[in-house]
Amino acid sequence: MKLENKILNYLNSNDNGEVIDITFIDEDYSTVNQVVDELRGRNFIVVDNCSSRDFEAFGISNQRKRCVRAKINTNGKVYLHSLNMVENKPEKEIKRSWKAYLLNSF
Repeated sequence: MKLENKILNYLNSNDNGEVIDITFIDEDYSTVNQVVDELRGRNFIVVDNCSSRDFEAFGISNQRKRCVRAKINTNGKVYLHSLNMVENKPEKEIKRSWKAYLLNSF
């Protein structure tokens, strides 16, 4: 959850309409890929597939990190805003706001 929030905050603060490289946002590359796949599956970000080049003929191993480029979409911004709202409110206010929402929606 922390890495998810970190990625969404980074993409939101650097949003210029283009995809942004987030490969080295955390030291654990595999965890970054897992979180990015989860966020993409939940339709919070758009990911640009980076093609890797095959340098094995030149004696360079293919065991290197592929770039991860993404941008946040509207659903991701709404989700990030809701996360920030929850972090800033005490539990009592969250329950009260949900009750008010449910009462006013019918």
